[in-house]
Amino acid sequence: MTTDQASATPFASPLTSGEAVNVSLGAYEIQGGGIVGSGKIVLPHACVKCGKVLPEFDGSTRRKEDLYWVHPAIFVLVVKVLIFLIVYLATRKKCHVEFSICRQCHGKQRMNHVYAWISMAVFLGMIALVITFEYAWLSLGVIFSFLMVLAFAIRTNGPLKVKAYKMGVFQLRGASPVFLQFAQG
Repeated sequence: MTTDQASATPFASPLTSGEAVNVSLGAYEIQGGGIVGSGKIVLPHACVKCGKVLPEFDGSTRRKEDLYWVHPAIFVLVVKVLIFLIVYLATRKKCHVEFSICRQCHGKQRMNHVYAWISMAVFLGMIALVITFEYAWLSLGVIFSFLMVLAFAIRTNGPLKVKAYKMGVFQLRGASPVFLQFAQG
């Protein structure tokens, strides 16, 4: 592909060499199974989960989300919640991402929300049973239901997550290989 053809393609990745990434606002690049871009990333009209190409005029499948990144060492401060919140809010980096997700994948994500709320209700019910009847074996149900709450809470997050941040450049993960191949080509 010549440079004239690459510049005519709106979803063409910028040409870079080596580890240095220089992206402009709204642009992105596919690197190592992830998406790399600056503070604002606009992805093509294809589902990030399954790679299905979606029509550009269908605004119901388009999502705009703000993703945040903080240095992992900050989580040591969780012991002191107030200090953790202050440091977290002061040091987080924000990335605005515009992407598409098809109705089927969005429905699956919405069902995970429902399962998370149901598992939360079961968890609270199990705690009430343990308090009421004081049977030790019911604590296994509390542990199991708590693990279910965690599992579904993790799955309810959006499809894209910030993997890393370095000098104004975000690395996103969570897009399917089919979408990455479509976005790169």
